[in-house]
Amino acid sequence: MEDISIPDSMPPPPQDVMDKINNNLVQDRVLIVATANYGMRNHVYNWIESLKHTGETKFLIFCLDDKLFQHLKLSGYEQQATYIPDSWFHQEVEEGFELYYSKKYRVITHSKTLVVQQLLYQNINVFFSDVDIVWTRSRMVEFVYTFLNIREETHVLFQTEGMDQKVINSGFYLMRPSDEMKRLLVKTIQIQDTDEAMTQQGAMNAALSMLNMDVRSGTVVLLDVLHFPNGFVYFENDLPNKHGIQPFIVHANYLVGDDKKQKLKEHNLWYLDDSWLDQMDAKLEQETVKKSGKKEKTEKKSN
Repeated sequence: MEDISIPDSMPPPPQDVMDKINNNLVQDRVLIVATANYGMRNHVYNWIESLKHTGETKFLIFCLDDKLFQHLKLSGYEQQATYIPDSWFHQEVEEGFELYYSKKYRVITHSKTLVVQQLLYQNINVFFSDVDIVWTRSRMVEFVYTFLNIREETHVLFQTEGMDQKVINSGFYLMRPSDEMKRLLVKTIQIQDTDEAMTQQGAMNAALSMLNMDVRSGTVVLLDVLHFPNGFVYFENDLPNKHGIQPFIVHANYLVGDDKKQKLKEHNLWYLDDSWLDQMDAKLEQETVKKSGKKEKTEKKSN
C-alpha cells in the first residue's frame, strides 16, 4: 500500500467501554462486533438470537444512538452493548432505519470503519458482522480464525459481494490488528470523507485496490460464497442448497426494507419473537415517559 501515515497509538476508550470489550473477548483476543441504531433493532435481536443458537454468548454491539442502548439494557443485554465514544464519530447518526445509498445510511456505515479502527489499536482481532446476517453453524469463529492463524501473511478474511469474487462485502470480516490493516482503514476513511457519493463498502474496495492482491503473497483472503453466502447467492440463486451445503452464515443484503425480514422468515431464519419486541418497545416508551416526567418535576422545583 502507498505510504500512508498512521498513529503509533490511539487513546484508550473510556474505562466502562474498555471493560465491556475485555469481558466479551473470546479465545485469541477475538471480539465479535456489530454496530446499529434504534431503527435496526429487530435485526439486532434476530442477530443476537442467531448467535445464541450457535453457542456464541460473547459479543459487543456499538450503539449509534442512546435509544438502542436503552432498549438493549432494558432487554438484559447491557453487558453486550455500549455507546460509541463521541470522539470516535465524524458525523452525527440519527435513530431511523435507513435505505441503502441514502445520506444517513452512508453515515451509519462510515461509523463501522471508525469503530473497527479504534479496536485494532487495542490489539484485538475484530470479527465484524452486520446485523442483517444470521449465524447458522456453531464454531464458526474458530473455523474462520484458523484461516487467519495458519498463514501469517493473511491479515483479513472478507465475505464477497456477488459471485465473481472481485468485490468484498464490508459487512462481514475478520481482521488482524496489523499496521497494514490500520493503513487500509485510514485510506477507507479518507476516501469516504472526501467523496460524499461513496458508501463505506465502496470506499473500502477502493482502498483495497492499493494493496498487494497477489493470491500467493497478499494479505487479503476471500471467504467462499457457498459457506458464507451473500443475499444474491443465497436468496436469488439458492446455491448452497442446490449443492447440499449448510452455510455458516446467511447475509440478507441485496434486500431492502421489509423484504429482508420477509425473506429470512420464508427461509426459517427469523428467530425473533416479534410480539416480545413489541412489548419491549412499549416498555421502553413507558420508561422514557416516566423519566421525562421526573425530569420536569425536578426542573420546576429548581426554578
